[in-house]
Amino acid sequence: MGKYIAKRVLSGVVTIVILITCCFFLMHSIPGSPFSKGEQGVPEAVMQRLNEKYGLDQPLYKQYLRYMENILHGDFGISYKNSSVQVNDLISRGFPISARIGLLAVLLSVIVGIALGIVSAVKRGSLFDGASMVIATIGVCVPLFVISVLLLYLFAGVLKWLPTYGLSSWKHYILPVVCLSFSPIAYITRMTRSSMLEVMQQDYIRTARAKGVTEFMVICKHGLRNAILPVVTYLGTLIANLLTGSFIVERLFAIPGLGKYFVDSITSRDYNIIMGVTIFLGIFVVTCNLIVDVAYGIIDPRVKIDD
Repeated sequence: MGKYIAKRVLSGVVTIVILITCCFFLMHSIPGSPFSKGEQGVPEAVMQRLNEKYGLDQPLYKQYLRYMENILHGDFGISYKNSSVQVNDLISRGFPISARIGLLAVLLSVIVGIALGIVSAVKRGSLFDGASMVIATIGVCVPLFVISVLLLYLFAGVLKWLPTYGLSSWKHYILPVVCLSFSPIAYITRMTRSSMLEVMQQDYIRTARAKGVTEFMVICKHGLRNAILPVVTYLGTLIANLLTGSFIVERLFAIPGLGKYFVDSITSRDYNIIMGVTIFLGIFVVTCNLIVDVAYGIIDPRVKIDD
């Protein structure tokens, strides 16, 4: 187990280095400058002084090496638009807000998705199964921003049951969380249903029933434990994406999370914020995938991890 984890950690470190390298050179290959303002831009003399101040006048490889050195010390730099703002401070401010909404969305997705998938598999061919699959198909096919706008228009605009922006009360969490979890619920429902249908045809399920085990225990203990592996795999990326913020939802509901800062930094070409948020997200994804890989061997004894 220890050797396997070490290999996965090394693979994750290499992935992060490649991510940083690609993002850095892509950012600096984009036409324009973070100091440009509108079509007229800024005077050449001012631009030169700004480039000297932030080291952007140096050769690109020197900028890259300096940035990598700062990353090793945990320093993502400062905002080019506001030199008094540290990228680390933006992440530490925005991540807890995004994580709070994301965690609620993950819990809602897992609970509702697995429950719908189990019931659909057990009641295969019923009206409930058909309705669940229709909803799941809509959740998979319809883009997030369309679902968000529709729910916002219906529950906040027409019915006026829920607020439209901010997070000042528990009601403000309902729409963002539901919008974030709509598509994951659809994926988890379909995966759980498909896995359960396959598992429930296995010999050990028939043996458990023949021994007089209750149907509830057959489904939850024998069936779900083996059918949940695809969902566990999906959760690695899902948790990382939801906890680090959905750019569309946070922008639409005016939530000051990590996604909002990322979108604003793209429009203003603030390289350091773009890089910082991207690297943070990449580290989070790699970490979640590592946890999922280790959890595989714990959930299913049939999965062997060789040292």
